[in-house]
Amino acid sequence: MILRRDDTFRVVLNLRTPQNGKEKIGTGIFVSKNSTEPYIVTATHVAKSCGADSKVVLSDQAGKSLELALVAFSPKLAWRHHPVADISVLPLTMTPAIEAHMTKRFFPLDHFHLQKTPVSRDFELTSVGFPHGLGAQGLFSPLTYRSYASSALITLLRSDTHTPCEFFCLENPSVGGYSGCPIFDLAYMVVGGMTSTREKTLCVGIMHGTISDDTGGKLSAVTPAYYLDGFI
Repeated sequence: MILRRDDTFRVVLNLRTPQNGKEKIGTGIFVSKNSTEPYIVTATHVAKSCGADSKVVLSDQAGKSLELALVAFSPKLAWRHHPVADISVLPLTMTPAIEAHMTKRFFPLDHFHLQKTPVSRDFELTSVGFPHGLGAQGLFSPLTYRSYASSALITLLRSDTHTPCEFFCLENPSVGGYSGCPIFDLAYMVVGGMTSTREKTLCVGIMHGTISDDTGGKLSAVTPAYYLDGFI
């Protein structure tokens, strides 16, 4: 399966949680294992802010934003938090009311890059999410940006727990609201009038956040998808 950028919109979701008169914003991806076990995957620091009043925003059949209660997908909100990585999964309960909105929503687990190998710096990567919540109201339109890996696997401290974890970096910084978003190798690249394709679209990681310092330099830190191997 090869997804175009517009096709990725149907597998991502916006997570919104009221907090002190504002909203905590994050991004997630619908994932299926063996075509039968449905999940939401996002960053742990996004999942831990979710509660009974959290909302999921996705697109309806007309391309408009549809807001549903997170508890409608999982009444007990039984998140599984990875013991090392900033990545969490939520098993979903597919009621008839929810199933009506979920046709072709799920990205298969076998399309994740589950090998503990670096992402090639030659492959263009696409982040799909909701920076500052943009794209989740009115017409449903997640924002994408293209980048390249700027590192192999490296050990950094997580920004939320300050514990060590392996990441890879992107050349571009993240933006608040992109946390938890999927990073895709879409398996195609358009160069001039030529389109180069590979076997299938891969999700290579989940956005953690931005690395920055007082020099003004910024990069993205991405949790590698291999942390899902054996966890989901």
